[in-house]
Amino acid sequence: MDRPKLWTKNFLIICGINFFTHIVFYSLLATVTQYVVGHFGRSQSEAGLAVGIYVLMAVIARLFAGKIVDVLGRKKILIISTVIFFLAVLAHQFATTFTVFMIIRAIHGFTFGFLMTATAAIMADVVPDQRRGEGTGYYATAMNIAMAAGPFIGIFMLRVSTFEMFIWVLVIAAFCNLLGVFLKVPKESAPQDKPKVKLSFSIGDMFEKRALPIAVCMFSLALGYSSLLSFLSSYTEEIGFGEVATYFFVVYAVALVLTRPFTGRLFDRLGENKLTYPMLILVVIGYFVLSQASSGWMILLASALIGIGYGTVQSNYLAIAIKEAPQDRKATATSTFFILMDMAIGVGPYLYGVLLGYMNYRSMYSCTVVWFIIAIAVYFLLHGRKVSKRRVAA
Repeated sequence: MDRPKLWTKNFLIICGINFFTHIVFYSLLATVTQYVVGHFGRSQSEAGLAVGIYVLMAVIARLFAGKIVDVLGRKKILIISTVIFFLAVLAHQFATTFTVFMIIRAIHGFTFGFLMTATAAIMADVVPDQRRGEGTGYYATAMNIAMAAGPFIGIFMLRVSTFEMFIWVLVIAAFCNLLGVFLKVPKESAPQDKPKVKLSFSIGDMFEKRALPIAVCMFSLALGYSSLLSFLSSYTEEIGFGEVATYFFVVYAVALVLTRPFTGRLFDRLGENKLTYPMLILVVIGYFVLSQASSGWMILLASALIGIGYGTVQSNYLAIAIKEAPQDRKATATSTFFILMDMAIGVGPYLYGVLLGYMNYRSMYSCTVVWFIIAIAVYFLLHGRKVSKRRVAA
């Protein structure tokens, strides 16, 4: 029996939106602090706030976005948020004061939360259930590639041109998201085909309880991963290999992309446990190699292992969250998943900063190895053992 088609026009468009949105996100993530200090003459803490307010507003948006997307419709919210996202990117270069700049960052982050919730919900609709792991994996890979390319584009552009010229490059990227107008959302997800639901909010509306266990698993994983986003450069400088950090996420992305065609299919064929446990162990090994690194090749080896392991598990967890939720709650399930992931990315750097008050970077990464072992136990307790019981019962 032939497998249902994955690479449809809808799937290509939704992966493209995911890619271009995260190109904008990661490019600005790597450059905003430098711009705030240099252009507005603000302190490092205020520059950090310009990054933090974006993530905070994205999390707040996700609290409401799942229900709104489910009730009003995926495509409608996608188009509205795409237009506002585009205008917010454009507005960055017209901010004349730091206060105005912060307001723009807040609006941009809030819109990002809605845009990514609608995008992930549409992805859940257009990917066939028989290819859920593979499709979700490729969707996540678009974000992983942007994670490597975005900071490179941002840093390179600021070296050879101005921030204003750099923003115009991102405006073009954001404009590409308007391809969403050509999406054809499946009928079963259209709001007119569902029972009418009041647009009211409660804790149950903000979170999908069936997706919460795997979202908590993602929280534990992302909390450890946040140590890379904030302190990798400082750690590699401390051990004398600062220049290698430039290529860390490039190797990360390449390793993930090369293995994605195999890992996505294995998820669908073997089930979540048989793929997830080996990938979690790969993450532990990768962080152990990083914590013991005494040469550049060890750092790059760690990046490949972490890229394959973390990148695969992240997409596995998202696929599980979508699969566990009922059809009319898939947007809320993806929102629940990303709320907890974003919270971990936001809280993690602060916690690691506190930890660094008592130890050096190498010791901190050694502690992170232990944390990822705990993350494996969290997965077993909250999801893995349930899957095993289902298989035995079947």
